[in-house]
Amino acid sequence: MEPSQILGPLFLFLLMSIVGMDLTVADFRRVGQNPRAIIGGTLAQWILLPLLTWVVVRLFDLDPVFGAGAILVAVAPGAGMSNILTSIARANPALSVTLTAVASILAAVTLPFIASLGMRVFLDTTTDVEVPVLALVVQLVFILLVPITLGMWLRARRPDLASSLGPKLQRATLVVIVVGVAIGVAFTDEEQLQASADATALLAATVWTLCAMAIGWTTARALGLNAADRFTFLIEFSARNIAVSAIVALSGLGRLDLTYFSAVYMTTGYPLAVGAALLRRRWTRKGASEEA
Repeated sequence: MEPSQILGPLFLFLLMSIVGMDLTVADFRRVGQNPRAIIGGTLAQWILLPLLTWVVVRLFDLDPVFGAGAILVAVAPGAGMSNILTSIARANPALSVTLTAVASILAAVTLPFIASLGMRVFLDTTTDVEVPVLALVVQLVFILLVPITLGMWLRARRPDLASSLGPKLQRATLVVIVVGVAIGVAFTDEEQLQASADATALLAATVWTLCAMAIGWTTARALGLNAADRFTFLIEFSARNIAVSAIVALSGLGRLDLTYFSAVYMTTGYPLAVGAALLRRRWTRKGASEEA
């Protein structure tokens, strides 16, 4: 196994445990009392992100392979990164975790249908897309549910410790994210890096991410959600699970070229999402200081 394959899950487990320290059962209870956010957010991702992908691919006249790879990224569930960044931004991590969990569970049905349609549109081929059910279950349980529960348990048992460590751990989280992204880029396949070096592809991935953010924000606003929930949607829509999309491309379809867009997206999409989270964190902190 490559170092990134070992360190990545360990980083995510640690970071998701820190997210859990910022959550309580009451947070999830409040999310459950507003089902329109969960239903509307989930449906919008299924419908609007693939449509956005088609528009961006046509707009930049990208290679059909990039288009097919972009569809895999668009239909993949939200990444653990979205939960972490939502927590750092002081938005609504409970809503983010819920959206990620729901999308991961339903991906067994939605991913093969939408991805197969994407293969037909961009590659003009009929392909049965195999869903990495085991990988989805492992991520859902060991990279989401277990560390979140562990963090919540620690907060419930030692609230004083969680409160004192929280700010320090979140600062450390930012360092870990930067290191994790750097490791991911460093161990990206050379062929992927060459494909991602194309300026048009980089611009397309940047536009895709910014538009996904706008769609998430607009969807939340249309649902009548507050500012914190709107930003949560912004991150959830734009921070996709490239691990799942890569597994589908490599194991399910046996095609390395379908991971090229994932490589481009990793170098543009994640940094944009991190930047957005840091900006909101700064604005939130500034607003709290002014109120005090």
